[in-house]
Amino acid sequence: MSVANVQFFSPALNRHVHYNVILPKEGDGPFPVLLQLHGLTDDYSGWVQKSNLVEHAAPYPMLIVMPDGGTSGYLNLVGSERRMDVDERLGVSRYEDAIVRDLRDHVTRVFNIRSGPWAIGGLSMGGFGAMRLGLKYPDRFSSIWAHSSAFRIGWLMADRTPDAADALVLTHAERLVSAANRPEISFDCGVDDDLISDNRELHAQLDGLGLAHRYDEHPGAHTWDYWDRHVQTALEQHARVLGI
Repeated sequence: MSVANVQFFSPALNRHVHYNVILPKEGDGPFPVLLQLHGLTDDYSGWVQKSNLVEHAAPYPMLIVMPDGGTSGYLNLVGSERRMDVDERLGVSRYEDAIVRDLRDHVTRVFNIRSGPWAIGGLSMGGFGAMRLGLKYPDRFSSIWAHSSAFRIGWLMADRTPDAADALVLTHAERLVSAANRPEISFDCGVDDDLISDNRELHAQLDGLGLAHRYDEHPGAHTWDYWDRHVQTALEQHARVLGI
């Protein structure tokens, strides 16, 4: 396996951004794609530097793309106080557009990837992003796995003005209940994790909606040891759903 660091210009963010990509060990493609999101205190290098994801991915001929999400929650956020004489790009954080549109376009141009939906996963803030984006764009993502997710993201709303309903995972889950095609939905959390109650709440809400999903609890806390262990199960699901 090899890891490439890529820089490209994102129109949504109006600047250059980085992503890492784990490349399959063998074959010329086209390959399916997994989008793997980092947490609040990390960046695009987190999964490569702090876990054994490269080793875990070796059996699966797919691209694993790890973008930089800053501290955005992978949302489109705009500063609430704007001055008419200030460039309209200042204070804008359109990370959702950057990842769902710009990143996808760039990966498609640069790498030999398969057409069709990707898989998406992540941890903590990235778990929230994976679940929300996966549910919001079921035509683009066929497999979701979120670890130790921060499903309450009110702290991101301070002095920002996203659509409040759009930022809620449950809003997008409700829209999928009657949908013909739904992604395979899975998430997990450690029983010693401070975010366990939020994950249990979402599990109960999805049960209440009758939306099929998998929810697991395991020993462990909000640590890389936990994520490194359980991302292996997530990879197995993604590979199966992607037809590997």
